[in-house]
Amino acid sequence: MRIIAWNCNMAFRKKYEQILPYEPDLLVVPECEHPDKFKNKFYDDVLWIGENRNKGLAVFSFNGFEIAIHESYCESYRYVLPVKVSHNREINLIAVWSQNNKEDPGRRYIGEVWQSLNYYKDMFGSPTIIAGDFNWNVIWDSEHLKYPLHGTLADVINLLNRFEISSIYHTSKQVKFGNEKDPTLYFRKNRQTPYHIDYIFAPVDLINCRKPVNLGKYEDWISLSDHMPLIAEIE
Repeated sequence: MRIIAWNCNMAFRKKYEQILPYEPDLLVVPECEHPDKFKNKFYDDVLWIGENRNKGLAVFSFNGFEIAIHESYCESYRYVLPVKVSHNREINLIAVWSQNNKEDPGRRYIGEVWQSLNYYKDMFGSPTIIAGDFNWNVIWDSEHLKYPLHGTLADVINLLNRFEISSIYHTSKQVKFGNEKDPTLYFRKNRQTPYHIDYIFAPVDLINCRKPVNLGKYEDWISLSDHMPLIAEIE
């Protein structure tokens, strides 16, 4: 199974043809407009959540994969979407688009991810993939000392490790968090401000280290988005 996570920076209807040659089975797209805005149905199924029809969180399926919003979905964590995936077997997917939270600064970005994954952790008893834009790297974890967060990325990693769920990039590349050589974001499209803030986590026994995760290259994608697509193979 191939899963791709790509924050498209809006107007995905003008960009989806660039991602289709990578043959996703599941595609997680933050900052995606409502599917009603697409002229062509290029997918099998789609789930979309959002308050702004021009900028929500979408999950697309292809190649016979069936998707449905998980019954545990809590709107309090609006942009962390649990999904039931069915094909030859059933698995879970949690799509992530981490955002700022001005009402509760403790839920800023990774703080929200931490709270939501704790809420959904009962799902981890079944194979579960977590994918999307976390808007965070462990190099910023110390910020919670100045601006208290409910949880850091290190906390998230430790939680998932308890359930033998790991980052596909870091496992296949044998790279420590914070030492990533491959950016997933060039902030404001500036090549001088690279960060690794998008992730795909999966159960360790489903990670195929013979097929390392691939990231889009600056030259190929920067005209479309400041985020690079993250492409992973899962057994």
